[in-house]
Amino acid sequence: MKQIFPVRIFFDESGKNTEKIHLMGALLIPEKVYAHKELQRLNELIKKNNIHWTDYSGHGSTRKNIEKILTESMAYQNLMKMNIISYNQNKIQEDSIDIKPDFDEIVDRTIYTKFPERVVYGLIRKYGSHTLLDAKVYIEHDNTYEAKNYDLSKQMFEQLNIQSVYRGENYKLSHVGYLTKKQEYGIELTDLILGVVRTIIENNNTSKRKRAKNELVMELLKISNVYDFLVRIKLFEWGKANQLIDTPIKNYIDIFMSEQGDIEM
Repeated sequence: MKQIFPVRIFFDESGKNTEKIHLMGALLIPEKVYAHKELQRLNELIKKNNIHWTDYSGHGSTRKNIEKILTESMAYQNLMKMNIISYNQNKIQEDSIDIKPDFDEIVDRTIYTKFPERVVYGLIRKYGSHTLLDAKVYIEHDNTYEAKNYDLSKQMFEQLNIQSVYRGENYKLSHVGYLTKKQEYGIELTDLILGVVRTIIENNNTSKRKRAKNELVMELLKISNVYDFLVRIKLFEWGKANQLIDTPIKNYIDIFMSEQGDIEM
């Protein structure tokens, strides 16, 4: 009989249509870790405060809350996993030109069904034959995911369970649903990690807000648990080759630290 391994997976994205870098990420946390009483206290914090990486511009109390969420949750980082896909939305627009007249939703359907499935699938596949991973997936609610002709939660639930049977994997999705902000710290944590990764990749000093984020990221990278987790993230880039390229995120981190750090020559 297989041992049941319950996990929670939180999915979010970073980057608007007008921005160059678009990220989608999924964070896996074992249920026993997620339910730990120390981490559950973070739910009280996120319900009382507005914590969103996009809005951070150096405010002291927000900074302390961001640091608290990341440092306390990363105490268990060795048991967590995260996959991120960076994709080129302009390339998708270009490739869909001939199809769009007959399939108006082709761009959104490609982005909001194919990529989310891939980023979650990478977290739950290849568990041992003596284990059945039982995943509950939570998606930060966005109306884009619930279009007229498709629903990401329904699509993911059906397709990934089908994939499990078809490929003989040892997992099941027992739940896929939406969560709004300020409900569960897992969603806020995923948002923050995506924001940190996005800041590292952008490596941009063009505004006061960006400089404040860079300074905070540099401080976070000095925390061993945070750094160790970030370098373990699996980053895949989709663009010119029309396929996912496994890209070592440590290279981006090294560049960022070299450019943003106070290095005396």
